[in-house]
Amino acid sequence: MTKKLLVCSNLRANPNNPSCAARGSKEILIELTRQLQKKNVSIKVEEIQCMGFCKVGPNVRLIPNGEFFHEVSSKKLPNIIKATKIFLQE
Repeated sequence: MTKKLLVCSNLRANPNNPSCAARGSKEILIELTRQLQKKNVSIKVEEIQCMGFCKVGPNVRLIPNGEFFHEVSSKKLPNIIKATKIFLQE
């Protein structure tokens, strides 16, 4: 299986239900992709509709069998990029 980085972009219609997109996952996706390219980290980044952890989003996951990242913000991107580099070497 190809290694990928998934970013949830689910937006729930009801503002009383948490969702990753309502918490900025689209912006996270754009910035994460930009930073990975800038650092020459070659991994496919894909949007996914739901990972089932809406209450702790935005959510990002390395697949297959990689680490989950919850409550992702721009401050967490350096750690995600570091983990991605390690993941790609495994």
